[in-house]
Amino acid sequence: MLVREFLHKAPVTVPPECTLEEAATLMALHDVGALLVVSEGALVGVVTDRDIVVRAVGAGLAPSARVEEVLTAHPATIQGSVDIVDAYRVLEKAGVRRLPVLEEGEVAGIVSVDDLLLALVLELGATLSPIARETLRRDIPIDIAGRPE
Repeated sequence: MLVREFLHKAPVTVPPECTLEEAATLMALHDVGALLVVSEGALVGVVTDRDIVVRAVGAGLAPSARVEEVLTAHPATIQGSVDIVDAYRVLEKAGVRRLPVLEEGEVAGIVSVDDLLLALVLELGATLSPIARETLRRDIPIDIAGRPE
């Protein structure tokens, strides 16, 4: 399964000059925990709800402070054509919970640990479902005509 298969929403992007208050409002409006920070069409960073709480509010920054003051610059990214298992490796190596996804150099979205976990569970379920059905059939006693008793 490829990462691009789990991009369900268009990416929510902001410029570096966006205020923390505007960023928080966008996160609430779009029900996301991270925004991709883009300047002149290029990804320059990621700002998360945790960044706003810890790096901004916790450090005493005003709501009018700019996102560029608390974002994670030059974040690890992943291509949409990468397998989800490889995406886990990138997440683990980078020590993050979310990865911006690129397609041909353009921002395509963001994928989270939770998205990938759900993908793996679905894939595992699809793989095991026929095995489970077959196992259950063997455990059900049948009569001489082949009908369940």
